[in-house]
Amino acid sequence: MKGKSFHKILIANRGEIALRIMRTCRALGIATVAVYSDADLRSPHVRWADEAVHLGPPPSKDSYLNIAKILEAARRTEAEAIHPGYGFLAENAEFAAACEAAGLTFIGPSAELIRQMGLKSVARKIMAAASVPVVPGYDGEDQSLAALRDQARRIGFPLLIKASAGGGGKGMRVVREEAEFDVAIEGARREAEKAFGDGRLLLEKYIEQARHVEFQILGDHHGHLVHLFERECSVQRRHQKIIEESPSPALSTELRQQMGAAAVTAGRAIGYTNAGTVEFILTPAGEFYFIEVNTRLQVEHPVTEMVTGLDLVKLQIEIAEGKPLPFKQEDLRQQGHAIEARLYAEDPAHDFLPATGTILDWQLPPASAGLRIDSGVEQLTEVGIYYDPLLAKLIAYGEDREEALRQLAYGLKQLTIQGVQTNQEFLSRLLEHPEFQRGAFHTGSINQHLAQLIGKGDETKDRVAAAVTVLYQLKLLQAENQLLPQLELNYRNNPYRDPSMKVQVGEDKYEVSYRHLGQDRYKVSGDGWQFEAQVVSFQPGRLRLSLDGVQRLFRVAQAGERFYIHSSLGYSVVSRLPRYPQRQVAAEEETANAPMPGQVLKVLVSPGQQVAEGEGLLILEAMKMEQVIKATTAGIVEAVLVKEGELVTPGEALVQITSQELQGLKE
Repeated sequence: MKGKSFHKILIANRGEIALRIMRTCRALGIATVAVYSDADLRSPHVRWADEAVHLGPPPSKDSYLNIAKILEAARRTEAEAIHPGYGFLAENAEFAAACEAAGLTFIGPSAELIRQMGLKSVARKIMAAASVPVVPGYDGEDQSLAALRDQARRIGFPLLIKASAGGGGKGMRVVREEAEFDVAIEGARREAEKAFGDGRLLLEKYIEQARHVEFQILGDHHGHLVHLFERECSVQRRHQKIIEESPSPALSTELRQQMGAAAVTAGRAIGYTNAGTVEFILTPAGEFYFIEVNTRLQVEHPVTEMVTGLDLVKLQIEIAEGKPLPFKQEDLRQQGHAIEARLYAEDPAHDFLPATGTILDWQLPPASAGLRIDSGVEQLTEVGIYYDPLLAKLIAYGEDREEALRQLAYGLKQLTIQGVQTNQEFLSRLLEHPEFQRGAFHTGSINQHLAQLIGKGDETKDRVAAAVTVLYQLKLLQAENQLLPQLELNYRNNPYRDPSMKVQVGEDKYEVSYRHLGQDRYKVSGDGWQFEAQVVSFQPGRLRLSLDGVQRLFRVAQAGERFYIHSSLGYSVVSRLPRYPQRQVAAEEETANAPMPGQVLKVLVSPGQQVAEGEGLLILEAMKMEQVIKATTAGIVEAVLVKEGELVTPGEALVQITSQELQGLKE
């Protein structure tokens, strides 16, 4: 391949990966072009780029998945190459071919290679022919339900249904009993068609307590191909990784050599160029099987960068320019230990449903040589329903695993993000779990320990949050008192009961009273508890407070009557309640409400229809994920309150059902 030199690269992506690519381009003196939808008009990746081109409305199909618009953006800005990042069009063979046809360099492998590896059934056959071990399963052309059912019986349960044309957990289902198979196939096919435009499925034997270990590979256009060692990716929810690390605690030196050699064999079998990942399942007995080749940069690539000292994006660009790899396999070493945690906008306590909102407070941890943060958000970023809920990645490095874990745990607790629900505290508990500390985890570990990882309410933390909220509001009001700023609020010169406020933390409600003791000291009390409090300092958004002699900084963000509080104790969300109770009327109907923001993908019922408890009512889609809304009672559908394609907000009424008991009374 003839060498070239890029002067401008268009990044066909958004968020943290777009910013990550831009950082390397700046270091290399290469100009960048961003693309954006209406939803990303003011996003950081748009401001960071040298130029930015508007694509269209927020839905991906109208913006980040619109090949014609992206190619036109490259033409208008005279970009010479396109980096796809990951997700969106990164593994789209038609996009890679369209770039080549337009005279643009696609920074990745060839369109034909993407096409081959994008079909897992084809990839399995190629790897089996190259003597790379594959998981027992079915990857045939007959996709009828009857044929798939017969193959499932042959393979045996439990088994794994996978989308042939994609990854990231989309279209994936674990089926443990034959009775679940037909419904799982229907859901997987629908999700695969939605995510990848291809509903073909493959079946694999599901290996219990397996580990997910992948090897980074790099190939140039001069016949050189190497691996950059492994990443352990077994900690997953919804079949999607949330913690990755290198080296893997499960690999001996001998097993690492065997798997690395298999990864290189896999790469050579397809003539791989640029950066890619060969993924394996590792059994408890130490056997490994090929899963797939990801023909792009991975979300977790910083882990490899930390332990090898290499810039993978720089190497991608140099390979695309036609340069040979600057090293051989024997030159590469793993040094130290790196671990990454993905921060998502989601609610772990409710099946990890995606969350939306405005980031009211965003504060990175103190700078550290052992901590790297890749993010695409900032204060006042709107987290919407259209894109993946990944907000940031925290990557920690240490001389050994223990040091890396300590760095990551500290960084997670120091990071402040308020205004949107995240998995931050879930990640902290995960890092502290004894099984994870020992490195003895597998792909089913989160489900196995879910109740423990979600955690129970912390009564002491909730009481502290209630007290902080009350004192913070007092200081806010006092600061607004321009006439007599030193006079305590609610001051009276005759005896009177202590003033109070009603607040709610989680499921618990508190009436918190307070008494001023002089010199910014207070007694704050609830039902059966109290704190001696001293306000050390105050400014909007920050309250340094000593409670019973323990001083902490509390960061506070307010949205209406809701207060988001972060300190070394963790996070709390406190709602100020009305002083007097609200009149409520008992409803005659059960109402199905939206558990998450999203778009109505499909309505499954109609007015007048009889439904059973647990029967599906409609399907919501948000952030690339489907959620079936089910009836909580048997009865008659009185009304469907939404239409297909409509956007809904959390708590919005979707379907009204009259229960069988109430129906009988009406009759």
